[in-house]
Amino acid sequence: MLNRGGAAIVAGAVLGLSCAGSDARIEWRGTIDTTAAGTVVVSNPAQGIWDSASPWRIVEELRIGTAEGGGPDLFGNVGAIEVDGLGRLWVAETQAQELRVFDRQGRHLRTVGRRGGGPGEFRGINAIVWGPDGNLWVVDPPNNRISVIDTAGTVVTSRPTIGNMVISPWPGGVDSAGYIYGFGPDPDREGIVLVRYDATMRALDTIPVPRRTERDAGFFEIRSNQGYVRASVPYTSRLIWRLVWPGYIWFGETGEYRLYQRSLAGDTLRIVSKRFEPLPVTASDIDSAIERLEWFTRQGGRVDRSKFPAVKPAWEAIYADDERNLWVVPVLPRTGSRSGALAFDVFDPDGRYLGRVAVPFALAQYPPPVIRHGLIYGVAHDDLEVPYVVRARVERPSLK
Repeated sequence: MLNRGGAAIVAGAVLGLSCAGSDARIEWRGTIDTTAAGTVVVSNPAQGIWDSASPWRIVEELRIGTAEGGGPDLFGNVGAIEVDGLGRLWVAETQAQELRVFDRQGRHLRTVGRRGGGPGEFRGINAIVWGPDGNLWVVDPPNNRISVIDTAGTVVTSRPTIGNMVISPWPGGVDSAGYIYGFGPDPDREGIVLVRYDATMRALDTIPVPRRTERDAGFFEIRSNQGYVRASVPYTSRLIWRLVWPGYIWFGETGEYRLYQRSLAGDTLRIVSKRFEPLPVTASDIDSAIERLEWFTRQGGRVDRSKFPAVKPAWEAIYADDERNLWVVPVLPRTGSRSGALAFDVFDPDGRYLGRVAVPFALAQYPPPVIRHGLIYGVAHDDLEVPYVVRARVERPSLK
């Protein structure tokens, strides 16, 4: 048989496969095949392997923040979150351009850095990641550098990096060998490429990133002699990709529930799909979306209702945890005045759909949540849009 891309499937379908993990041993009714090129193709039903007794749960256990006062737990804007081996939270407060460190109980330990261009100062923190040296690497494009900070908050060294281009969230990372993955303009066509650097920030090679085969027309536009302003058409399909360690890219177009795992060498390793029922884009959805585009219409932009698609995307974000499980944010129906409660569709490392887990608080997708050691770290907002840093545990019932 042929897959969607026309590649021959040579391995037989696997039905009734059981989940190999310790969490559940429930029959899985999807299929796993392999193409002649070696790509594993995983097709999932709409129903995961969890039953009513086995689903994972997300339980909030720590919330740091306040709506008033002037202490370190008052956040203006949280741009990135990391956690160290002792469970201490490192929070990049990008309004103040400083790092705030909290212990496992949420008590403030220290503040590192301040706004500026000198050593240990920041102008535009774009990401914080742990390097292979055990130090925190603070990506600061406006200062054209990565500041390397030890767990005591001392600046150890800095590395030069390319400024000018700023992409949030930062699509790069650091691997176990100490190579740094940043990004730069694609010399051959419009867009970006990943660039692999050594420790001195010498560019070693470039890695193409996924891109759409056709030019994206899903936007409204204002043109003038000074240039143009664009606003994406809400609910249109987008290409989303994420660099995941130990060294591959997960990506897909949100209009279909089909995810691709690609090696950094460009080989497609795995294709994971899931059945879903598209949600319609209603007149009320369009009215709400137009209200959110007020910034665009105030500048003279025109919103053409006919450009809105008939159905909503299948999903809107993708993450991975330290066990190589895939966490996909599905597009859900509206509930009351809210745009829809956030949930995750969880897939195991082989691509089998485990099930959907609801998030019991308003978890933001920026900065990207960190999912590690059975815990989720992220930012939540209250009804007044006050940001809080949240830690929640992932409960995984074991079945006999």
